[in-house]
Amino acid sequence: MALKWPFTRERVSKLGDLFSLAEIKDFTNKFKTEVGLAKGQDSLAAKFVVNGEVRNGEFFGIDKVNQLITLAKAKSSSISGIRVYYGLAHESFDGSTSESKIAISPLKGVNDSTLRPRLFLVAVDADGKDIEIDATGFKDAPDGNGVGNGSPQPPFGSA
Repeated sequence: MALKWPFTRERVSKLGDLFSLAEIKDFTNKFKTEVGLAKGQDSLAAKFVVNGEVRNGEFFGIDKVNQLITLAKAKSSSISGIRVYYGLAHESFDGSTSESKIAISPLKGVNDSTLRPRLFLVAVDADGKDIEIDATGFKDAPDGNGVGNGSPQPPFGSA
């Protein structure tokens, strides 16, 4: 059962802590180790293993993050942060551009239609509620309210 939003408007925009890169790498290495221990293709942890490597993050371009913030500010005067949702999506990669495509159902013409972990960013107001925005400003996502389909790390990027 989810707890009620416990933060005051003054505190909510300051949530989160800074960590050194070494500490973050330690956190992610623990995650990789735990996922590596998973057995069986049907386990959730096994979905994090892609081509023998453990997926440990996702990169989002600053322009898309800023676009989300701008659209949310136009909708709500009390944007206080961004919530990151975990999700599972069917994905494919374009070898020529190294970009991915994700969908809620299996993609046609794709050999591997396994659900893979993906991250989704949504703007949040000072009361802890997701801000529903008019996403017509998002290219190719006219009915969305957040940012998804970043660049999975790995296969792309060095984490």
